[in-house]
Amino acid sequence: MHISNRKTYSIVADVGGTNTRIALTQGAVLQEFSIQHYANDQFQTFEQLLQDYHHSQGLVRCESVCIAIAAPVTGQRARLTNRNWIIDQQSIQQLLGCGSVKLINDFEALALSLNEIGAEHLQPISQSRGKLCGGKKIVLGAGTGFNAAQLLDNNLKGAAKVSCAECGHMTLPLESAQELRLRDYLAASYSRASVERVLSGQGLVNLYQWLGMDKKIATDDLTPAQIAAAACSGDDPLCVEAGELFSRFFARVVGDMALAFLPFGGIYLSGGVSRGLAPLLKQPAFLDTFHAKGRQSELMKSFNIQLITSDNSALLGCAAAL
Repeated sequence: MHISNRKTYSIVADVGGTNTRIALTQGAVLQEFSIQHYANDQFQTFEQLLQDYHHSQGLVRCESVCIAIAAPVTGQRARLTNRNWIIDQQSIQQLLGCGSVKLINDFEALALSLNEIGAEHLQPISQSRGKLCGGKKIVLGAGTGFNAAQLLDNNLKGAAKVSCAECGHMTLPLESAQELRLRDYLAASYSRASVERVLSGQGLVNLYQWLGMDKKIATDDLTPAQIAAAACSGDDPLCVEAGELFSRFFARVVGDMALAFLPFGGIYLSGGVSRGLAPLLKQPAFLDTFHAKGRQSELMKSFNIQLITSDNSALLGCAAAL
């Protein structure tokens, strides 16, 4: 569907390591008809992808652009963490002839979307015991990589503020002898065992392959989606154990972040791997591990956890940022 040339639109994009989601927005309203998903492997640069989308929409005038990037954003250009793409404000302005280009971290966009997401795109994982109150919200997600961000309470000044992080590069929290063997395996391949080496698409593959090695069981060349599907269906015992390990580490990291930020406004889980393993996240084992914080176990029951089921949420955050 082509847009009317008499209207001015902005472009919003969520650029991950594997896929890019892109859409038009008018004001702060996302134009649902315009949402498209691209596989990044089909393009050598982000500019090529953006130009393809621009032409597909028959867009004559673009007012502004906001791009959420799976990488730290500190200036006018950013390099993706898990893909050799550089996204540059000036290059995009020249390409589209738009007035402004805003670059933000992808989890900043997700955090900005938390007040915009409809209930139909949220799945409850746990309900807090007490009455929900306002306050900080956090979003954590496992996809091509892993990260988190918090949306600060905006009741006083009316403007949302986001604090970003690079949580995927934190040290993986380990507790058991089995997990210490996993650490040695990861350290041999990556020099250290970080959160992202387990809580990501490749991380799920790492868990599956390590379990096969640890148990001396032959493994197949499976994708993250295949492992997740087999883990949830119960078709492959090794995939099931990999999914359960993933769930345990995810619950532990989410619990650590809850203690760090005290997000009484809610905890939101995002990302393609999180959604792929959703049935496991709803099992008692996930919450049991999340609550297992010693003297603060009762406090952990104060947090409401929901899974974001839509993979377009960051686009809402980009629209809010504009």
